Amino acid sequence: MGMQNSDWGDRRHPCRWEAETGDAGFWVPDRAEIFTQFFTRYLFFSLAVIYFSTLKSVSPALFSIEYLLIALSVYFLLNSWFFHQALQGVTLLKIRSAMSADLLIVTLCVIHDPNPIPPSALAFLMVLLGNGMRYGMRLFAEVLGGAFLGMAIAFALRYRLGGFEVGAGDVFFGVFWVTLAVYAYILMGRIEGQRRQLDYRSRFDALTGLLNRHGLLAAADRVFDKTNPGIPATVLFADLNQFKAVNDRYGHGVGDRVLAEFAQIFSESAEMGVCGRWGGDEFVAILPQRDDAAIRRIFERIESRTEAWSSSNGLPMAVSLGVSHAPHDGHDLKTLLAVADIHLYQSKSQQADTAGTGATSNHWTLIDESQAS
Repeated sequence: MGMQNSDWGDRRHPCRWEAETGDAGFWVPDRAEIFTQFFTRYLFFSLAVIYFSTLKSVSPALFSIEYLLIALSVYFLLNSWFFHQALQGVTLLKIRSAMSADLLIVTLCVIHDPNPIPPSALAFLMVLLGNGMRYGMRLFAEVLGGAFLGMAIAFALRYRLGGFEVGAGDVFFGVFWVTLAVYAYILMGRIEGQRRQLDYRSRFDALTGLLNRHGLLAAADRVFDKTNPGIPATVLFADLNQFKAVNDRYGHGVGDRVLAEFAQIFSESAEMGVCGRWGGDEFVAILPQRDDAAIRRIFERIESRTEAWSSSNGLPMAVSLGVSHAPHDGHDLKTLLAVADIHLYQSKSQQADTAGTGATSNHWTLIDESQAS
C-alpha cells in the first residue's frame, strides 16, 4: 500500500515517524545520519577494494578478480546515486534499493573470498546493523532475512563452485554469526520499544493524551511547509474560563479531571485535525481549512458538550474560543495563535459584558476576515 499523508491525522508520530498504515512505518533519518550511513558504505567499498586488490587471485566461482573489482565500481556508482536520492528525501523504495545493493555486493565478496573462513562475511553484520538499527523493526526484519539468504547463497556457492570444504571453523563461524544477528534483532526490538515510548512522552501530554507544545510545533512544521507557505488551514484556540478558581476551590485532582474531560470534548469536536494542549488550560487544534459555518458548528458542539458536562457533574467548566486562518492570518503556528488569541480575548470581553448586563451569550465569537484585517 502507498504512503498515507499524515499531516492532519497522525497524532502519534507527527514529526520523524513516517507512517504507512496504522502502526506500520519507518524512522526517517536526519541529514547527519544519512551522511554517517553513506560514509560507512564508502568505507566498506574502500576496504573491499584494498582487500581484493592485494590478492594475487580469487577463486573463480563466478568472476575473476578483475570482474569483481568492476562489480565493486558499479556498487560505488549506485551508492553515490542512492546518496544523492537520500538527500532529496527518504522513502521506503530508496531504503530497500540501497539495502538490496549492499546485500548483493557483500554476497559477491563472500563468494570470492579466498580464505576458508571469509572475513568479508562480517560485512553482512555491518549491513544488518547499519540499516536495521536506523529505520525500525520492520526494515530490520527485512534486512535480517536478506542477510540470512545472502549468507546461505554465498556459502553454498563457495562449497559447490569454489572448492571449499566444511570445517569446524565454518560451523563455529556460522553459529556465532546467526546467534549475533538474532541477538541484535531481539535487543533492537527492546530498544525500539523504548525509543517509541520516549518519543511519545516527548510529544504528548501525560494528563490529556493530546500533543504537548513540542508535539504541536512539530506537527505544525509538517502542516505549514515552508516550501509551500500558501497552504490553507484553520487554527482553533480554546481557553478554560476560571480554571484557577476550580483548582483553588476543589483541588488539583478535580482540576486535572476537568482538563482531561475538556481535552476529550475538544479533540472529538474538532473532527479530523491535530489537537494538543498548548499549556495550562489552553488547547489548540490545527485543521484543514474550514469556513465560518463549519467553525460555528464545531464551536457549538464544544459549547454544548462543555455545558452538559458541567451541569451533570456540578463543576464549573466554561470555555472561550478563538480562530485564525492560514495563509490570511499568518504562515506559521505561533503567528496564527497570536491572531486566534486576540479573537479569544475579544470573546472573553464580550462574555464579561453580557454577564454584567444579565444577558445570555455564547462564550465565543466569530470575526470575519474583513474585521480581522
